[in-house]
Amino acid sequence: PSGLAQRTRPRGSGVDSLCGMDIERARLGLRRLGLLGSGLTFGSIALASLAVPEKVAAQYAYSVGTPDSFNEFHAIFTGFWLGLALLMFTAARRWEDRRLGDLAGAAIGLQALARLLSIALHGAPSASFSSAMLGELVTAILILQGGPIAAARASGRPP
Repeated sequence: PSGLAQRTRPRGSGVDSLCGMDIERARLGLRRLGLLGSGLTFGSIALASLAVPEKVAAQYAYSVGTPDSFNEFHAIFTGFWLGLALLMFTAARRWEDRRLGDLAGAAIGLQALARLLSIALHGAPSASFSSAMLGELVTAILILQGGPIAAARASGRPP
């Protein structure tokens, strides 16, 4: 030791902190983008299910034509998916409430995992359903990677 006081920077200051904050903001931005994109997707399909239910059902290998089939179709494709869209838009807007985004990300991730289970139990679906599964997995990862720690750091609160 030279007898000179060693100068240290406070934790969270300087270039390292700026780079870390930029990374956290980018992660949070990707989370919000995933939430908005998913909300738009679910909302668009839900609205289309009102306008052209037969065409939407056919895209998902379903057939409608009886009151019971229309009832179940609209319960899922219209009501539930509008609810998911609302959850995702709210989570993107209220990013500081980490639980909303985490729940939305989990919903998308579980949808993809259920598709994987279906492959194991019943065989591989067509390419469009397989690509939907990959898109859901990527989206869930984008949403969940920007979760509690990224939101806390971006807001200045401890994780």
